[in-house]
Amino acid sequence: MKNYVKDRYELAAQTLSKKLERRNFEVIICQDLEAAKKSALRMIASDKTVGFGGSITVEKSGLIEALYQRGQQMIDREKTETPEERHRVMKQALTADYFLTSINGISEDGQLVNVDSVGNRVAALTYGPDKVLAFVSMRKVYGDVETTLEMVRKNTAPLNAHRLGLEKTPCIKKGNCGDCLQPECICNTIVITRRSMVKNRLAIFLLLEDVGL
Repeated sequence: MKNYVKDRYELAAQTLSKKLERRNFEVIICQDLEAAKKSALRMIASDKTVGFGGSITVEKSGLIEALYQRGQQMIDREKTETPEERHRVMKQALTADYFLTSINGISEDGQLVNVDSVGNRVAALTYGPDKVLAFVSMRKVYGDVETTLEMVRKNTAPLNAHRLGLEKTPCIKKGNCGDCLQPECICNTIVITRRSMVKNRLAIFLLLEDVGL
């Protein structure tokens, strides 16, 4: 049976890629996570350091495991044992040669919208690592910037709050963003990246399958 969703995503990805490229983003259109993983492995030099932020999409791709298997030097906060060590490693990841992450939402004109709790993920996206590889499903392409931000806060943030067990936030209590100021707030930092100052520093892997939150 013909996959109409993937066909639509592919046409939309071709259009979106031109808009992203005009904003100095590198674009790689991938049929699925496996294709994205293989493409990323080719892009990442084996003798360089790799850091990453929390991302279900990156985790499901198997990219991190593949990098470990080939002996990549990884900056991995999940290997730490204390909060202090975890904080130190998260800071170290901002100096990695490559940083792996995802994007919460993309506007139809090619702007990247992200919300973050600690801020390490969006910090790396903004400045630090020489190259950022971001996996994102075409499902996360919304309307204008305002609509995209609204969708991220009303949909993506509550889903991530449930994933992380942030029980004291409106995201879990009401199932929707309450613009809270709780200690567990998952959207302390909101970043809109409208253009990359350094051409092709941000590589956007547009996935033609529904993955991620």
